[in-house]
Amino acid sequence: MINGDTSVQIYQNRQFTELAGINLNEADFNSCQFRDCDCTGLEFNGVLDTCLFKDCNLSLTSFHSCRLQSVRFEGCKLMGIDYTGVSTLGLALSFERCLIRSCNFNYLKMPNSAFIDCDIIETDFAGTDLSCTDFSGTGFQSVTFHATMLRKADFSAARNYRINPHTCDIKGALFSMPEAVSLLEELGILLV
Repeated sequence: MINGDTSVQIYQNRQFTELAGINLNEADFNSCQFRDCDCTGLEFNGVLDTCLFKDCNLSLTSFHSCRLQSVRFEGCKLMGIDYTGVSTLGLALSFERCLIRSCNFNYLKMPNSAFIDCDIIETDFAGTDLSCTDFSGTGFQSVTFHATMLRKADFSAARNYRINPHTCDIKGALFSMPEAVSLLEELGILLV
């Protein structure tokens, strides 16, 4: 229920392959699965609790004012999403084998998240708390990490990240060779 509104429809333990006919402005989802759904341009405004999006297109989907608790995305396309308007209450996200492009996670507190075997392109994590986050096997392209909390994050087998140790907290983070050399380059150290 949002703001005392008693007209909110609650969906529990349901599987969706399309969302036609559902008023997402008045819907909460608990333990639901969304499979092969085209959510392009849709607006979720309620609560998504312990939900799975699998093989969905979420391009330009809006989660503004939405509460995302233990939400997993597997094999999804997520493009042009601004997560900065989501409720931070219980925020927990997991991405696996997803294409994440032109998204904004700036200044969110989302420790213990997962971005496993993803491709992250032109996405911003400035000021974001990603401590203890798993980025293993993920490829990065034009991704912004600035003043980002990356303590104990796992970048094993990750590729093409650019992280400045002067502006980001990387204490205890795990990096693999040869990609870890990029950290030295950011410090102005040249290897011969």
